[in-house]
Amino acid sequence: MPKINVLDPSVFNMISAGEVVERPASVVKELVENSIDAGATSIDISIEEGGLKRIQISDDGVGIAKDDLRTAFLPHATSKLTRISDLDTLSSLGFRGEALASIASVSEVTLISRARNAKSANRISLSGGKVIDEREDSRAIGTIIAIDDLFFNTPARMKFMKSASAEQKAVSSIVQKLILANPEVSITLSADGNEIISHEGGNLLNGITSVYGVEVADKLIAVDYSQVGIQVKGFVSPTDFTKPTRTWQTYIVNGRAVENKDISLAIDKAYEGRLVKHSYPIAILDIILPFDEVDINVHPRKSEVRFRNKNSVFSAIYHAIGDALDKIEIDVSFKKDQNTETPAFLAQEKPAFDFGYRPKDVEQRRFDTSSLYEVGRTSAGRVADSQVEVFRKSHASSDMNTSYNEPFETEKPEREIKISHISDFGINVDEFNGVYDGGYKENIGYFANSSTPRFDGKIVGQIFDTYLIVERDGYVYVIDQHAAHERVLYEKLSKKLKPEFVQYVLIPYKFKLTAEESAYMEKIMPSLNQMGFVIEEKFGNYFVYAVPEPVAKMDVKKFMNGLFKNMLSDSDLTLLDILKDSVCQQACKAAIKGGDALTREQIEELLVGLMDENGRLPDKCPHGRPAVIALTQKDVEKAFKRIV
Repeated sequence: MPKINVLDPSVFNMISAGEVVERPASVVKELVENSIDAGATSIDISIEEGGLKRIQISDDGVGIAKDDLRTAFLPHATSKLTRISDLDTLSSLGFRGEALASIASVSEVTLISRARNAKSANRISLSGGKVIDEREDSRAIGTIIAIDDLFFNTPARMKFMKSASAEQKAVSSIVQKLILANPEVSITLSADGNEIISHEGGNLLNGITSVYGVEVADKLIAVDYSQVGIQVKGFVSPTDFTKPTRTWQTYIVNGRAVENKDISLAIDKAYEGRLVKHSYPIAILDIILPFDEVDINVHPRKSEVRFRNKNSVFSAIYHAIGDALDKIEIDVSFKKDQNTETPAFLAQEKPAFDFGYRPKDVEQRRFDTSSLYEVGRTSAGRVADSQVEVFRKSHASSDMNTSYNEPFETEKPEREIKISHISDFGINVDEFNGVYDGGYKENIGYFANSSTPRFDGKIVGQIFDTYLIVERDGYVYVIDQHAAHERVLYEKLSKKLKPEFVQYVLIPYKFKLTAEESAYMEKIMPSLNQMGFVIEEKFGNYFVYAVPEPVAKMDVKKFMNGLFKNMLSDSDLTLLDILKDSVCQQACKAAIKGGDALTREQIEELLVGLMDENGRLPDKCPHGRPAVIALTQKDVEKAFKRIV
């Protein structure tokens, strides 16, 4: 074995620099955090060639005393702590004492600082970590540090640097997060003589405005939530304002911008069912909790943290965002009449809309919408939009109890509307197509004097055989017939999702868990037993002997792998939690499709079925896609520039 040698300090420092100083952005982060720890209220940053040629940072902090200048560049020299227990109460951003020594070992450094009560400033210069000059200088109280020719003595590291423009973008991203984490501090960034970021200080909303602009800031929703020992503040975006990546999310823990997958998961969970896939909300969250509840000593760059009780943090973030979104949830509902408390969808003495035709041979009629919901029946065709298209009737009856078995048709019937049964869960589609007990077929008649539910607004029609247009009380509603119907079916399925019997597997499925997963499995085992699972632990392995009926047709391995996505949630585990994707898929298959042409009667039946008892419409499908858009006359007139 080769002889064991003690590394020379200069070699050690250069190796350490690889952990702390990854690129110019890392240098900017460390130095700005030092300025903030020094109590600076104003920090100016300037870079050249993306920071590879020069980085200069000037602040108005407390400064560094003359006797501490050399010490500041020694490895593990820090003023932030003296013993390991200090980490439990540490509030400063820096504490490891590695940054200055690491930066100086791979660059040319000049630092000028004047401490409070000092008569003059002092300068120190280093090259590759060695002091080459010390003397008095002049400047106001505070510090200015310049980093020239970064990685000049480590060409291997220099090869991994990107273009100057790419490095500049990385610096900008770091500075943006520093502003959001420390909005009370005035921070500016200039690149090659041009100012690219300017923040004058203020509150978090001011910081967001400086970083993302006033248009973004105006759309965000405030978050303010407290849960035993944890406070979550900040801003998130509404569900209709998203981005394609997570780069617009900033997590701040006790004043420190960090990266943490548990926070990301909590945000995802809070928006689950509200967003379409591959879209992410804007989120700037400031999480405050006791210092001894978070471990900041995870990585040399201090960008990662661990929580002592991550479930509590997950819960606080989840509820904070959920409450904020619930408060601003768009009320896509058919409003009540101004002169009555009767819900808008209840029958009135006179129809409030004109279907565009009048059957001449009968005063009253009813029809069956089974063509909408049964396999193999023919649809009634498009909404009539001219006098050429006339409706036929094959049967009519004024008897409320007489069934009507043939649908209305146009001269040229449209494509068949086929809705499959939801057999995977043992539920027939006819059992839940209607919102009201009894379904659409027998519950909803079309009578002027009927007390049965009906829509009393104006049905404008259907466009592209996919979107319904209706008008009522100054609102125009554009409804995606598939998305809205899918949501209704999903809610009905969710309520009926109860195991009726247990099915034993022929060969028990065996799986092994990590320590963390095992702890979660023990926590949820009572809930799984109530659902009908029979799972036992033997010799460090788990065996699945039986599953509830709704799970019987699923791949057990795939199911068990997906079971742990709810690990951090503090809510009681339900069968819907672990079967949500399957329920969504079944509801999607059974719902009316885009391209299915509907008659006015069928549109009305669907509208009544979509509304709950308060006249509210489902605003999103189970996948988070919008189902209803509500427009006022003012919105339309703005679009046409009739008003400003």
